[in-house]
Amino acid sequence: MKAMPGAATTSHRDQGSISVMAILIAATVVVMMGLAVDVSGQVHAMQEARSVAREAARAGGQQVQLPAAVRGHGVEANPGEAAAAANNYLAAAGTTGSATVTGPTTIRVDVTSTYHTRFLSVIGIPTLSSTGQANARITRVQDGVEQ
Repeated sequence: MKAMPGAATTSHRDQGSISVMAILIAATVVVMMGLAVDVSGQVHAMQEARSVAREAARAGGQQVQLPAAVRGHGVEANPGEAAAAANNYLAAAGTTGSATVTGPTTIRVDVTSTYHTRFLSVIGIPTLSSTGQANARITRVQDGVEQ
């Protein structure tokens, strides 16, 4: 039987080509969604690390040299107690990090955490590192004015 002029003919070479394209598109979508999940998980872990660092720095900032503060001579950190309080907060939060008193009124806290990937582990990336850093400055305020 002869094909009519202008009629569409099917070639055996084209059969199934749409299935391959559908599989490739589906695989690409799954990879992109997995990447989005793991990257957003790492961003959340970084935000959490910064939050813990801020809270630990505040805890350290509560430890001041009381005699000078009570006499009104200014407020300075008690270096040993401030670092210990911040490190205790980090331990209670279940994170790793370090706290240092960097000046008479400044405390710095660095936090490191790990995000366990959900999809990237399939290609050999089981974890992503997240870090956070915060500084706290001790101030004395009287009637809304920093002294």
